[in-house]
Amino acid sequence: MFLRSLVLLALFAGARDAPANLVRGPRLLVETPLVAQAVGPRVAHWAEALGPIEVASVASHESALVRLYSSDGVIDEQARRDFERAASIEGEPHPLALRLEQLVMKAAYHFKQTRLVIVSGWRPHAGRHATGEALDFKLAGVHPAQLAAFLRQLPRAGVGVYTHPRTQFVHLDVREPSYHWLDASPPGIKWREACLRDPWAEKRDASWTPDMDLPL
Repeated sequence: MFLRSLVLLALFAGARDAPANLVRGPRLLVETPLVAQAVGPRVAHWAEALGPIEVASVASHESALVRLYSSDGVIDEQARRDFERAASIEGEPHPLALRLEQLVMKAAYHFKQTRLVIVSGWRPHAGRHATGEALDFKLAGVHPAQLAAFLRQLPRAGVGVYTHPRTQFVHLDVREPSYHWLDASPPGIKWREACLRDPWAEKRDASWTPDMDLPL
């Protein structure tokens, strides 16, 4: 009787001290999952909340509703093609740098604007525009100076603000090191641009990580 009591106490102690995912019995040891695994598509909450942005071109009069990220936070390649078609001069899509597209959309989401106007996207024989690394654009409802001020906070970017009453847009390109400028030239005339010096640009560029380009 005394021996039986000791055995029962030992079994009880083993069940009490066992990990939560183990169910013990006299002859049975069954492992059960600690947490039930959800079945269904993976979702990134920051991406799920993003709505489409209307991308419209002044030059080609093309437009498209673009949601660059799918709900799991992955780049939607069809959305990229739609963006690039809208950004071209004749409606024919030309490849653009992915990071450029990300930064433009980041700005739209930052200002909570749903319409993005491309003044000039891909065009031949035009520096970074010809390599797909630059866009001139506006955000409906956002003053170019405000837009440029936000973009200048981004690492590894070229940002120019065009301030003449008949221009009023922002140039954005992806580059390293960063470079910022102001241009008051009227349309069709090229004046000397003014460099906007940024003492923190080098440190900001060195700190760049890919997640900085996301609309978080």
